[in-house]
Amino acid sequence: MGRIEESVEVDAPIDAVYREWTEYRAVPVCMRGGAEHGAAATEVIPQDRIAWDGGPDLSGHSGVVTFHRVTDRTTRLMLQLDTEPHGLWDHLVEGLGFTDRRIIDVLTAFKEHVEHGGSGGSGLAA
Repeated sequence: MGRIEESVEVDAPIDAVYREWTEYRAVPVCMRGGAEHGAAATEVIPQDRIAWDGGPDLSGHSGVVTFHRVTDRTTRLMLQLDTEPHGLWDHLVEGLGFTDRRIIDVLTAFKEHVEHGGSGGSGLAA
């Protein structure tokens, strides 16, 4: 089993970051705690954490995202993802770091999304 731990600081208040995380379509639904491929949220504490289990279609896949107030206008989002590769291809992808790179790319895109207006287009960061 592999564990991926990544974080990103977003220039936006914690409530906005939490709201955007739960709505942002570029973040896979299973990472938001949704029901894609049978994933299910196991714990939801608004503006604090969302934990999930991959369910039968993503056995060995689970994770948690936590939200940390750095300042009134800055939030650190931390993602911990446990994956269990199935088959040679999955082991190769994980061994070469492609899964880590994908998570970093998702978090970077999320940060840019929030800081440049988010879903509401309001320009959350000043």
